[in-house]
Amino acid sequence: MTTPTREPDGPALVPGELRGYRQFELRPDGLYPLVQAGSGPWDGQLERARCATGGDHAAPAGGCRCGLYAWYRPGAATVAIGPVSAVVAARGRCVLGDRGFRAAEARIEAVTLPLAMRIYPGTAARTRRMLAERYPDTRVYPTARQMLRDYPPQDVRELGIDPPGDRSRGYRVAVVAVLVTVVVCTGALAAMPGYAIAYGFAGWWPLLVLFTIAWQAGLVWLVARLLSLQGPPVKGPP
Repeated sequence: MTTPTREPDGPALVPGELRGYRQFELRPDGLYPLVQAGSGPWDGQLERARCATGGDHAAPAGGCRCGLYAWYRPGAATVAIGPVSAVVAARGRCVLGDRGFRAAEARIEAVTLPLAMRIYPGTAARTRRMLAERYPDTRVYPTARQMLRDYPPQDVRELGIDPPGDRSRGYRVAVVAVLVTVVVCTGALAAMPGYAIAYGFAGWWPLLVLFTIAWQAGLVWLVARLLSLQGPPVKGPP
């Protein structure tokens, strides 16, 4: 990507496409945006933005929230909780934010099937056939790690953007740590003899109740933080 040039009264003009990361809702007839899913699935070749509120302007507009959303970095867009993780290539007018952008046009370069789907070979095969028919130019990967190896994030500092660090990585590590702790504790409890469990519960039940409430609340909080990172990356004008 070349260094942008700025005209006296116009926006910066940069040739080429801007890589971004986002998620889609997978349905039998295509990939639907998580926001404004009522607009239908994305086009298999090139999706063009339009104002969902009926504004009389070309999307994206600086004073509106319209446009095709994506993040500069993959962290918040590759959380395998349910939606499809994807790499998109944006073109045309772009409204740049600190974490992501809104674009006039974009195409889907690659997707990763959700973990829950990959454990069912029949469903995964049907989904792959649908994607091959609806999105013939889109590569389908079994894992986000493999997808990001071929589609790493671009350096956008030449555009005057320095995205913040990927907080989702820490949240994901914490979720795994909480789950592993619970599994280990549950396994150790199951291995203890019955009289020891009864004795321990009689003497330590308040702490056990507090521990149960704490890990459940912590897990809910961590998942909520991960989901909050998947919100629109650009909330206002550039």
